[in-house]
Amino acid sequence: MKKTIATLIALLFITIIFAQKPFKGAEVFSKNKVLYGKFEMRMKMIKGGGMLSTFYTIEHFPDGSDPHWSEIDIEVLGRNNAQIMSTNLFINSSNGSLLSTEEQIFMDYSLADDFHVYAIEWTPTYIAWFIDGKEVRRKTGAFVTHMNIPQGYRFNAWISSSIPWVGAIDRSAMPAKQSVDWLEYSSYNTTTQTFTKEWRDDFNNFDTSRWSKAQWTFGGNQVDFVPQNVTIEDGKLVLAITDPNAALSVSEEIIPDFFSARYFSKSKEIQIIVAESGNYKTKLYDITGKVLFSKEFNSRNFTIPCSTIKTGLYIVSISNKGKLFRKKIVIN
Repeated sequence: MKKTIATLIALLFITIIFAQKPFKGAEVFSKNKVLYGKFEMRMKMIKGGGMLSTFYTIEHFPDGSDPHWSEIDIEVLGRNNAQIMSTNLFINSSNGSLLSTEEQIFMDYSLADDFHVYAIEWTPTYIAWFIDGKEVRRKTGAFVTHMNIPQGYRFNAWISSSIPWVGAIDRSAMPAKQSVDWLEYSSYNTTTQTFTKEWRDDFNNFDTSRWSKAQWTFGGNQVDFVPQNVTIEDGKLVLAITDPNAALSVSEEIIPDFFSARYFSKSKEIQIIVAESGNYKTKLYDITGKVLFSKEFNSRNFTIPCSTIKTGLYIVSISNKGKLFRKKIVIN
């Protein structure tokens, strides 16, 4: 997720203005900073190759010189059924280069199929990670003692360019969404060595006194963070990864006439007929790439209801066994 500190300065300066990454992602960052404490959050993560859903704390360049980097990460890798949580610490060495200590936690279930409670305990002597109340890693030593200045905290959904780490990008999984049900912060008393709950955000709305939406990118990231990919839905903070070209692009594996799509104005539905039997993930996009309908069908013949869809040009997408097919269709 990071390069050298010097490289990042230049990349942030350039990409904030000229960023044109192939995908769009989301990040929210705190307006305040804390020193030590416990973060607990209930989240449902993203499933799909190349993609990551995260929570992390960070501080870098506190005074614009003499670089200091401190970062504590929870990053769920979307590949392999989203069963890997990467726990990591980043610090900088005396020459400014970044040092990290990643440990991947392998779960026997997907972290994208349901909500789970994640936690980080950050103290002067240890940093520990938890899932559903179970401690899965504890770190002590030089990396921890380096974390001695206040840090901000963030959620983001992004795509790494490191295929060996995150896998090849699964465009058919987009839009992909990370959902955060709530976040709690407890301060840490270094004298009594106890945590005290300070606040909780239930995300019934977007609290602009606590959060801001990012509009930038960084090196090794295949998305631009855009504010419109951060929403509040049903009392949850949602961070989306989207493919702005989804409605216009064509799969490299396209087979002519693999399926037909026909709109019937009387019944207000699109009829799909597929050349082969199979289990098809079907989506209807508008021309901006927004998904209006998504469902799986195990049939060669099925319909997409369109009674609430406005007149215009749309894209029907079906995927099966790693192959993706699209057609344009007019609803009138």
